[in-house]
Amino acid sequence: MLDYIDTRLTAELGLSELAAIAGVSTHHFVEAFKISVGKPPHQFVLERRVQRALELLRDGKGTIAEIAEAAGFSSQSHLTANFRRVTGLTPGRFRRSLS
Repeated sequence: MLDYIDTRLTAELGLSELAAIAGVSTHHFVEAFKISVGKPPHQFVLERRVQRALELLRDGKGTIAEIAEAAGFSSQSHLTANFRRVTGLTPGRFRRSLS
């Protein structure tokens, strides 16, 4: 399941879709995922998207808006809010810190 999520970070990843792929109910999927991974699926997906954005920012290519899209965020502001929550920095400040 983790590989499936990683390869589809830019797509909509709904709980019902993930549960169907796992062959269990949505409720059972959420509970089992939380036990296995240590966090709910939604939080895991957001954190993986932030990790992808970190990689793209390190590459130094593309605008932050382009990186947001490439990492699976709906907008630059969605990336910024989640990036700050996970890393404590905005994407722009992180990028500047690499120089």
